[in-house]
Order: sequence, then structure tokens, then C-alpha cells
Amino acid sequence: MIGTRTASPRQPSRFAAAHLVRHGRLTWPEARTLLAGTTCAWADLDGMHLAPADDLPEEAPCATHLWAWDPLRCLRLRFDARHALTAALHSTAPSALPSNSVRIRISRGMPWAPEDARVGPLEPDVHTLDPELLELTGATPAVFVRARPL
Repeated sequence: MIGTRTASPRQPSRFAAAHLVRHGRLTWPEARTLLAGTTCAWADLDGMHLAPADDLPEEAPCATHLWAWDPLRCLRLRFDARHALTAALHSTAPSALPSNSVRIRISRGMPWAPEDARVGPLEPDVHTLDPELLELTGATPAVFVRARPL
């Protein structure tokens, strides 16, 4: 869904602090519960998908990653067999969960072009979003995604 844009004077990357919560290895039902209220994006054998968490499939998608976001957090799931290795970035420290303050680089992203056949068909809603990539810097880099309507 998302490719990186080269930073330019008009679109530089910026750095920010966030709070990382490691939810660990979750079953798909556990992950779906955690994703409640988010918008989700993933690519599987049928193409790229963008859907509210309520519309996620009952079975884990045949995908490597799923990215999700709501106004306060971004989640990243990496699928490993029947489980998802799950983490969340929060803009403010969640009160009920342990968290670590981390430094992230925020860069503009862009959806692949409609004619780009990297993952099959893109849902039309993908092209109505302005995506951002939130990258953990340091020894264990990982990218989270969030998007807002254009």
C-alpha cells in the first residue's frame, strides 16, 4: 500500500517521541479485539485491503503484516503461523499498560499508483488517504503506518 517518498525541503521527515507497547504474540481473536476501533491495511493473495477492524476476516489473513491506526495509536502485526507479533505506538503514555518512550522518525508516504501491480488491485479508498510512516529508530527498526483522509 505504501511506498516511501524521498524527503524534500517541502516534505522533510521529522522526529518525535512516542510510547511503545509490546503486546507480544497474540492469537488472531486476541489481535482482533486489540484492533477494535482502528482502520486496518494489509496485502494478501487477493490484493491490498483497507477496512475498519469490525470488517476484518474471521481467520487471520494470508499476509505478512497488518497495519492499523486510530487517532491515538498505531499498531503493527507481523504474522507468524497462527499468531501475530503485535506492538503499538501511542502518542501519549497509556495509563494501564507498561510502555517505553521511543524516538520515531515520521515521513510522508504515498500509496502505490493504481497501475502499479505490486500487490494486485488496490481498493479505491487507498487513494483517498494521506499516509505517514512512523519508523522506530535504533537497533530494532520497525515501521508503523497511519493515514488521514486527503
